[in-house]
Amino acid sequence: MKNALKHELREKAKSHTITMGILSLKNKTTGKQYIQGSVNLEALVNKIKFLLNGNLFANTQLQEDWSQQGSESFTFEFVSVIAPQDNKYINYRQKIKKAEAAFISETGGEFY
Repeated sequence: MKNALKHELREKAKSHTITMGILSLKNKTTGKQYIQGSVNLEALVNKIKFLLNGNLFANTQLQEDWSQQGSESFTFEFVSVIAPQDNKYINYRQKIKKAEAAFISETGGEFY
């Protein structure tokens, strides 16, 4: 039974694709956004939630708003997704930085 479960979990992990791109953490009350790119957006969401809930986030203004207003006042959204390609010479981190800068300049508005 254990071996079957391990095998199933390994197969599931092999077929799982990570999502690369840009994450927007938006304050529904103020409209401010925190923008960050990553090669693994799901892991980034978990990291940010962990840091904010532990009162450890580096951006003090965002941390204050999170602590005062609570998690219900914020939304996480993948605003730009970069599709993986079969070319092993593509620098995804560079593509993400360019997409992040383009998103910020196109969107305008207030950012943390």
